[in-house]
Amino acid sequence: MTCIHPHDVQDFTLSDIAERIADARAQCVKGSVRFTPLREQIYEMVLKANKPVGAYDLITQLQQMRLSEADTQTSKNVAPPTIYRSLEFLLEQGLIHQLTSINAYVPCCHPRAQHTAAFLICDNCLRVQECSSLPVQEIMSFAEQDAGFKVARSVIELSGRCLDCQ
Repeated sequence: MTCIHPHDVQDFTLSDIAERIADARAQCVKGSVRFTPLREQIYEMVLKANKPVGAYDLITQLQQMRLSEADTQTSKNVAPPTIYRSLEFLLEQGLIHQLTSINAYVPCCHPRAQHTAAFLICDNCLRVQECSSLPVQEIMSFAEQDAGFKVARSVIELSGRCLDCQ
């Protein structure tokens, strides 16, 4: 697979994170959808993660943040359905991707652009690279145009060892 746009989906700078959150806000305003404080907080947590992050990891982080910010008696627990609804929203807006093989989430490298991507996931260090490629796009085109199949969501994942871990 020839990657046209290989991108690491982790290791964003604070400036990158602030820019992505501002872009997400603008995208949601333009699309007339609500980018609630919780959705923004979850998006920021996914952006700050140095590896793919699972929903329960996000719940734990949110609960720890809330405990440190407020009196423990008034702090409210975060329910899994609340997190999953926020993650689904971020997926629908194209801001994140779900890696089904490891049941985790990563930021999208091109959040405003509709694109088809494949993910290269290192089994050792969990580094994830997002690749937009012509062969992947050709598969999607075949499914829609030749087979008449309406693709709702696609996740193509390749797992193995990254160059650094080989």
